[in-house]
Amino acid sequence: MNSTIFKLTLITSVASLLWGCKTDMGRVEIIDEKVSPNGELVVSTFSCQGGGAAGYLYFNASLRKVGETLNPENFLLGKHRTWKAFHSISARWIDDKNLELSYYQVNSPDYKENNSIKVDSKYGVKINHVITNKNKG
Repeated sequence: MNSTIFKLTLITSVASLLWGCKTDMGRVEIIDEKVSPNGELVVSTFSCQGGGAAGYLYFNASLRKVGETLNPENFLLGKHRTWKAFHSISARWIDDKNLELSYYQVNSPDYKENNSIKVDSKYGVKINHVITNKNKG
């Protein structure tokens, strides 16, 4: 009897943890926002933290239409949303069709695949990536 209750409790706990991980967006803090020169798009740099006991904190950027709510799942840098691979992110509009993102990226071999994924264009805007620590190893 005790074994059955333990197994049931364990299965329920694991299921709720997995379900929670899929729906928890964490606490998002917008660091900076800049509207495009034509007023149609907005680029945001943000941080997000959450994840309970294991926890995570990461920084990223998002490009969306003016009036849309920031969704941290629509990020511009990296393959994995919750990896803290980038920081000191700043955005600058060059013109309506060109955006510059500059940032520091972690160069550990463990991050090589994650850091190789970056959005180069969205909504017809070319995104120029400037890695500020590129020559520092």
